[in-house]
Amino acid sequence: MNQSYEKQSIENNPMEASYDRPMGVTLLAILLVFGGLATLVTQMIAFNNLNETASLIGVSGYFFQGAMAFLGLLGVTAGVGTWLGKKWGWWLALFYFAYAVIRNINVIISITSMLELYAGAYDVLIPAYLKYGVRIIWNGALLVYLCGETVTTFFKNEAVKKWKALLIVFGICVFIYIIGTVFNGLVV
Repeated sequence: MNQSYEKQSIENNPMEASYDRPMGVTLLAILLVFGGLATLVTQMIAFNNLNETASLIGVSGYFFQGAMAFLGLLGVTAGVGTWLGKKWGWWLALFYFAYAVIRNINVIISITSMLELYAGAYDVLIPAYLKYGVRIIWNGALLVYLCGETVTTFFKNEAVKKWKALLIVFGICVFIYIIGTVFNGLVV
């Protein structure tokens, strides 16, 4: 059998290829797809409730629904790309977890201002700080894992400087939060 036929056969039927996907990448891909689908399904089921929640926390319903759809689609797309071992899948997964870190930091910063809405229910402070603090640590650990040598070798991203990649995705996250804050202020 000639070599070009074997290559063409593998390209046409990716199930014949030998993948050395790290187990952690497989688990992340499944986590991202299921998490993204769960977000989208929840959004569809609880559409009206999410609009009410948006008004309670002082954001536009359009903004809140858009953010939910964005996160759901991002999770599914990052999961598929990660499963397939595509470079763009690695970048989207990196962005997804960086966005989660920034989102949870934002929640921690916002907790004290939210207490005014709940008449100073300070008994929720420590559990909330713990919950979102653990989420920051978890998503940060996933970022560290994604930047590990085994993972970047699988995605053929060895040449990418990890600190630059993290600066890029965190910069995009901060830009999205700035734009979201401005947009939300105009729509509310």
